[in-house]
Amino acid sequence: MKPLLLFATDMEAAAVRSLCGDVQTAVCGVGAVEAAVGMMEILERERPTSVVLCGIAGAYDCSLKVGDVVCVAVEQTTSLPTLYRKEYRATLSIPLPEVVSNTVLAVGAEPCGAKVENMEGAAVFAVCHHFGVPCGEIRAVSNYVSDLREQWDIPTALNNLARIIKKIY
Repeated sequence: MKPLLLFATDMEAAAVRSLCGDVQTAVCGVGAVEAAVGMMEILERERPTSVVLCGIAGAYDCSLKVGDVVCVAVEQTTSLPTLYRKEYRATLSIPLPEVVSNTVLAVGAEPCGAKVENMEGAAVFAVCHHFGVPCGEIRAVSNYVSDLREQWDIPTALNNLARIIKKIY
């Protein structure tokens, strides 16, 4: 059975729905708190057998190019004090280059070994782990962490994300 494809925003979901009409999608909200609450509501309502969080990400690493699509193998909560930081691992295998990602409260956190950052990943992984739902994550690079918002290339990232999702699912 295909996983539920989860997105933080309707804009991200719409790009995939337009190219891959036969996939099940849901929107959880932006940021860790909204994503956690949204994920719990979706689990209760939809009862998915697995979840893949999809969306855009900022890259720390210049070896990643804008438009590259990666699989997040590990999510880190680097915005928390060191004592409270956690790592969450994907439990689904996705045939893409694997990276470590930071789940951040605002753009620009220190990399701490991560190649990308996003705002929802650790929250979604934590909820899925708690309820025993297999999970994975696919991110398309829309910008470098140091870029101003006006420099982000969201259309290219979302187009590439949708193309890759169509190939995989």
